[in-house]
This record gives sequence, C-alpha cells and structure tokens, in this order.
Amino acid sequence: MSTETFGSALRRLRGNLSTRDVARLANVGKSYISALENDDQRLPSHQIIASLDSALKANGELLAFTEKERGARQTEALDLGERTTEDVSDVLRRIHKMNKAVAPEVIRQLRGNLQRIVSRYERFDHSDLVPALLDQRSWLDELIGECNHPRERQQLFEIASGTSGLLGYIAVGRGKFPLARAYCAEAFQLGDFAQDSNLQAWARGLQSFCEYYAQDYDEALRLAMDGLGHAKFGPQSVRLTVNCMARAMGKLGDVEGVHRAVGEAYELMSRNDVPPGLPSSITFECYSAAQTASNAATAYVSLEIPEKVQKYVDLALPDINSSDSPWSRSLVMIDSAVSMIISKEADMERASALVLDALSISANRPIISIQQRAMEFIRDASQRWGEVRQVAEIRQAVSTREIR
Repeated sequence: MSTETFGSALRRLRGNLSTRDVARLANVGKSYISALENDDQRLPSHQIIASLDSALKANGELLAFTEKERGARQTEALDLGERTTEDVSDVLRRIHKMNKAVAPEVIRQLRGNLQRIVSRYERFDHSDLVPALLDQRSWLDELIGECNHPRERQQLFEIASGTSGLLGYIAVGRGKFPLARAYCAEAFQLGDFAQDSNLQAWARGLQSFCEYYAQDYDEALRLAMDGLGHAKFGPQSVRLTVNCMARAMGKLGDVEGVHRAVGEAYELMSRNDVPPGLPSSITFECYSAAQTASNAATAYVSLEIPEKVQKYVDLALPDINSSDSPWSRSLVMIDSAVSMIISKEADMERASALVLDALSISANRPIISIQQRAMEFIRDASQRWGEVRQVAEIRQAVSTREIR
C-alpha cells in the first residue's frame, strides 16, 4: 500500500521547479506550497489542486490522487467514528450562529416606534414620518439577516410588515403608486413570514386602497376579497368590507353590492372590539363607527344617492369633528358637499363653500384622496352648472395644493 501523501506527491511532480516557480504558475503563495509539501494531513481546495495540476503538467494525476486520498480519509473517519474536517471550535461556532439573537429591549423599542408612528399618523405631516420609518426598515432588514432565533425572527417580520405597510400608505397619499405597490406587497409577504393572518389582511387592505386611488377598481375589489379570506371575521374585516369593497363597488356602479357590503360591515363590527372616536386610519385594529360611516358615505357618493351620503355623514361627523385628523374632516366635508349638488334641492353656493373650507383645513398637508375627491366635485358641479365662479375657485384651490 502506497504511503505517498499529497505533500510528497507534490514534491515528486515539482521535480526541478522551485517552489517560487510553482507558486507563480499556480497563482498561490510560495510559503503555501512549502506548507503543503511539509504537512502530511493538509489537502487544499479542489480549485487550488486543479491549478497545481495544470502548473505541473500532471495531466490530472494530482486531481486523481486527491480524490483517492479524500475517499480514504472519509472511510477512516467512518470506521473510527472520527471527524477529520471539523473540530470542537467548528461545532461551537455553529451553535453560536444558531443562537444569534436580538435583545428583547430592541424588539420592544422597534414595536414601540411603530405604534407611536401609527398613533401620530392623523396629526403629523406624513413627510415628517418617512425618515424614521426608513431608518427603522433598514435596521430591521439587518436584524432579520443576523437573527436565527425563530420566535424573534417572527417578531421582526411582524414589525417590518407594519413598517413597510406604513411607507406604502404614505406613498399612496403622495400619488406614488408604483412605490406604494412595492411597499404594500412587501408588507403582505412579511406578514406571511410572521405567520400573522391579521397582518396579511391589513396589507391586502393597503393594496386595495392603493388600487382604488390608482383608479383600478376591479383590482381594488379583488384584493379586498382576497384580504377577507385572511381576515375571516377578525378586526381587519370591517376595513376590507367598507373601505375597500363598498367603495370599489360604488365606483363600479354596483348598487346592490354597496348596500350588501355596508350592511356586512356593520354586522362585522358587532363581532369585534370597536374602538371609540376616530383612531388612526392605518390602525391594525377594527375600524370605529365613525370610520365605517364615513367610508359608507363615500361609497354612496359614487352611486349618487344623496340621502344615503348624508345619513352616514351625519353618523360620522361628531367623532370626526372632535378628532385631530384634518384629512378625515376634509374628506367627509367634501362628501357632504357632493350630496348637496346631486340632491333635488341642489345648493351650489353652500356646497362650494364647504369644499373650500375642506381644502383650507388640510392646505399644508395635501394628499391624493382629498385632491381626487375635490376634482370629482368639480366634475359633477361642472356637468350641472358649467364653469361657474364657484367651480373656478375650487379648481384654483386644488391646483395650488401640491402633493409632496
């Protein structure tokens, strides 16, 4: 049985060539060649062996020798129950890698940051919220890549889903629909990784909201219905039914569908813990009564059923007027104004004044929903009265409110 090792085979094949020459030809270090020749146990990588074989014109002898040597070592390891390719430190490093975790305080901080941003959404300029969200999303990406603990990764996915969803919601408000779609799709995927069906339902609601303002109402409806499959009868079912389904059906002219969706939204409220007042529009919890009513009003605006619009506006107004949300007040005021011009007793003067007041409330923080709603008022008013003074004033007010 031959006792030739890789090192001795390398010395034999090197012949009269110096170790410097071999190192240069194989593109490795001279000291590495010497180490290979003097260490009976060392076997280099397949790539280096191939380079040495080529440099020495060994015609595959080194490669064949190495494969035979590896096979012999593997057999020996199996026979003796030994591991020749790992030692204790290798195993300990693996254990350390498996146990890479994120401190509980870090997770609490990240979750708290997200909750604070959600709570401030109705009161703060959305542009001011973006830097903190971007920083948090970037940090979460790093932590997810480093953390191997299953439960902690699940929590990080959950927080990342909410963070991406908020960025998507803000992007919709700015009219940046491709970016919004990307963020909202990411939020849905992260909700799946978090194994949180409520988060997935929430993300589907954001996607539907995006397509509604991108004016793809069929897609908005499809996403809402898919979201309900994740929500079941849980907290997000009310949002998906009234904010997403009912409003998309209104735009599609489905009167019976709107009646049914609004009724179902109220029935679903009875199955959930309904918060008082006007919580954040991006809440992870159930819609409030005011939010449900205001969205029902918008659905009936599209169907031009003024008595229904006013009924739900009246239900929503008390809580909305006492809230900190300029956008909610603006939107419900414009819906009320539309009901005034489509009713039999149309009042253009009062309606236009209401729209101008609505625009002034959120003048410094314009978003796409208010702009679109005001433009719809202009369209409806123009069809009835033409380009009268009031229409021109509202058109001018809308044009001066640039969405950032």
